[in-house]
Amino acid sequence: MAANDKEIWKPVTHLKASTSKRYAVSNKARLASYDNKIDERYVLKQHLNGGFPMVTIHVGDKTKALFAHHAVAYGFVKKPSPKHKYVLHLDYNKANNSPSNLKWATRAEQIEHSKKSPYVLAAAAHKVYTGATSKKLNEKKVIQLKNEIWNPKRKLTFKQLAAKYGIAEMNLYRIKNGELWFHVHVEGEPIFPKYKAQLKNIEFHEKLAAKEKKSAPLPAGKAGKKVVKKVAIKKVLTKSATKKGVVKKVAAIKPIEIVKAKKVKVKKDKKGKKEKKAKKKNKK
Repeated sequence: MAANDKEIWKPVTHLKASTSKRYAVSNKARLASYDNKIDERYVLKQHLNGGFPMVTIHVGDKTKALFAHHAVAYGFVKKPSPKHKYVLHLDYNKANNSPSNLKWATRAEQIEHSKKSPYVLAAAAHKVYTGATSKKLNEKKVIQLKNEIWNPKRKLTFKQLAAKYGIAEMNLYRIKNGELWFHVHVEGEPIFPKYKAQLKNIEFHEKLAAKEKKSAPLPAGKAGKKVVKKVAIKKVLTKSATKKGVVKKVAAIKPIEIVKAKKVKVKKDKKGKKEKKAKKKNKK
């Protein structure tokens, strides 16, 4: 085992209440109980609570949750100040409790970090596309509704507008405030801070996904060859798109020519072998 892979154990000291046993945590995010010596520890089996690995410990007559990320952070991550009360998972993976993936943060830092969480973005998208309003509204209807909401000469109340579009009044307020259908924006609608933040988050993750897609290697073997062929054919199509009728010919003829050429080669090889065998027999 390499020096940097060595497992280091430290006592868990952040528990305020007295426990029936002592507990230890390692830099590999494992938790253990022991009586007197930390070397005579018993490694505890962890289970998930809200996605966070933890163990149940006994505090007097009661049981309490000891979370792995809290124990690792207190034992192996430097705390900048008493204001840094929250532990962040840098990769947003609650199960990755390596000290290098954890960071102490203030409340403001925690809020900013959570805004970029893929789970928060997915939940927002789920709310927009599969929530209560998405079943009754589509993009076209939302544009109409928002135009009515922000029309300075509007005569209908929000309650009447909600009834007109068949949605709850609370959902209408959420659309108005940019919480729902935030990606649809009409003229005269103000840019809310929440709306701005959501758009920035989506833009950030779209760019990240595009970078990952570009850097992803082509699949190896036959699958890789197929992908390359498809890309090559697509390039031919885009170049020939200005000439009428050429696109169809290129798409239909090119792959067929390749297949035929391979078949002809196979037939010629078989004929050549048969002729050689016949000549050998005649000589004998």
